Amino acid sequence: MTEFPQEKLKLTEDGERIYQNQEERMDRLKASKARLLEELSKIESAMADLVQERRELLYSASPISSCPNEILSMVFHQLQRAWRADTDKDITQIAEVTVSHVCSHWRRVALSLPALWCGFQYSGVFYDPGQPAEERLAAYLERSGQHPFDLWIDLGKADSMDGGRISQMLTAVLPHLHRFRVLQLLSNKRQCLDRFRESLATASVPLLEACAICPDSEKTDGEHHPPLILPNIFQNGAPSLKYVRMDETSLFSIWPPLDTVVQLYIERRNEWSESWLPNSILDDILSLPNLETLSLFGDLFHLQAGEGSIPEKPIIACNLRHIRSSGASITVYLFSYASAPSLESITLSGFSNIRDGEVREVTASSLARMSDRAGLALPSLRAVALTDAWVGFPNDLHALQIIMRATPNVEQLTFWEGPGYTNPKDIFRTLVDRNGVSWEKVRKATLSMRFSDSDAIGNYHQFIQAKPDLEVLRVPPECLQQTAFMESVPSHMKVLAIDDSELPLPFNWLPGPGWLGIEEDPFIANCRVYT
Repeated sequence: MTEFPQEKLKLTEDGERIYQNQEERMDRLKASKARLLEELSKIESAMADLVQERRELLYSASPISSCPNEILSMVFHQLQRAWRADTDKDITQIAEVTVSHVCSHWRRVALSLPALWCGFQYSGVFYDPGQPAEERLAAYLERSGQHPFDLWIDLGKADSMDGGRISQMLTAVLPHLHRFRVLQLLSNKRQCLDRFRESLATASVPLLEACAICPDSEKTDGEHHPPLILPNIFQNGAPSLKYVRMDETSLFSIWPPLDTVVQLYIERRNEWSESWLPNSILDDILSLPNLETLSLFGDLFHLQAGEGSIPEKPIIACNLRHIRSSGASITVYLFSYASAPSLESITLSGFSNIRDGEVREVTASSLARMSDRAGLALPSLRAVALTDAWVGFPNDLHALQIIMRATPNVEQLTFWEGPGYTNPKDIFRTLVDRNGVSWEKVRKATLSMRFSDSDAIGNYHQFIQAKPDLEVLRVPPECLQQTAFMESVPSHMKVLAIDDSELPLPFNWLPGPGWLGIEEDPFIANCRVYT
């Protein structure tokens, strides 16, 4: 301890004299410490200057010092691209910051390149205690000039940042929204984005192409939801908006304009909604004129509770090409009420986190509607993926059979076996049924199932026999080492190991430097390669 205790007892005359002497000595020591600290600061500053002089000396002697600024600029941009693409990068050594601190010449060149400062990433992982995030963001916004700007902010990992600093960061971006090309804002239940959402109401974002706003709210209210055609953000225009990502709670408070959107992701992150949205909202989503890819992971609409209205007229999903959904309800609804003439792939995922703990079976009335429309809904379907076993009840299996009968032209099939409680064996038997139900035109398949005994290996052989047109089969790598498996594989068929050379699903996004950020795709979380 370097401070005296605060209490002072009654002292004798000699004790009082000693006490005062101690006070004076302490004052002199503190003054000496202050002088030494000041001297130390000067020494450290001089050392930093000397380091900079050494850098300048070495730089002037290096071959790169004679490079024209144009060449140096190209090197900086290439270094930045390589750093962003490197998934194992040192996140404390940001490329553009590093090159701007090598020497004074490099710094002048780096600061003269607005395009070098047009992308800002922040999360708890990227936190640099040497410079607060809000100051770093302000520097990027200033240095980027009027160039298009990409912003990724993940507040869900920034638990150490208080509300005032978060507000300061979000307020700083408002004057620059007109030049934003990417806006990704991920939050969590501890951080309310209502005020920021209100600031976005009348914003004009003519350049915005990709937007992800995920509040992960604790409380949701679906009682008074306006039509989807009435946005409450970007009301003055978002003509370039093509890619939108939201979480399961977003649509209860955030409604961006979606008419131009090509890819739409509404996927649970951490929180699940406490309320249901009207089925009419899903109708509006499916009917979006430019929508090509739709991903729904969560428990969101009334239909998923076996409730809600039915469409008054057929839903036309004219440009929809890829759809992914969790649980059977969304797929059954799509098949029962929508026409998607351009749909090429469906990913059907199991969903164990049903809100009330109860997994609901497809109703008999839903099966009847599906049968009535068999063959009308999905004429272009070519790829199907079943992950986490998708279903398990008898009526769910009947629904799968109806889909199979109505889509005989499927050529690519992916099956990731899920947990035992979802009855993957029953689903597999449905996939290899030879009673006029099977997808016999499948040419390429991925199967990840058990192969630990003869019965399990026999399932693979049944699948091969049921698909006479099968040309390529991808299986777990260790399955290829099983003699019992390889002996019954036809010579004309190419059997490959499941690896990273191909995506695990017909359509999925991968974590990385792209606009979708660093979070894992929820649909591949249960794509298990058996060993």
